[in-house]
Amino acid sequence: MAELTPIHEEILRILEEKESSYAFPVRSKEIGDALNVSPSYVREMTALLQGMHLVRVRRGRGGGYYLNSVIGSNTGPSNVRS
Repeated sequence: MAELTPIHEEILRILEEKESSYAFPVRSKEIGDALNVSPSYVREMTALLQGMHLVRVRRGRGGGYYLNSVIGSNTGPSNVRS
């Protein structure tokens, strides 16, 4: 299993600090501004976090990254049943 680097830990800290969720994801530009790195570098670094199931991504307009609050579950609007 891959080991987290300080940049990965900082990304996780920012997502937690901003109370990220599916409804309120944090854009890579916002994370990059906080860490003084480019948004493309943030996207590259979050790929590992996604692979470890620590972070999820909401694609499209208004999208961004958020913490995977329940490891191993499929949370999100498409999985809600009435």
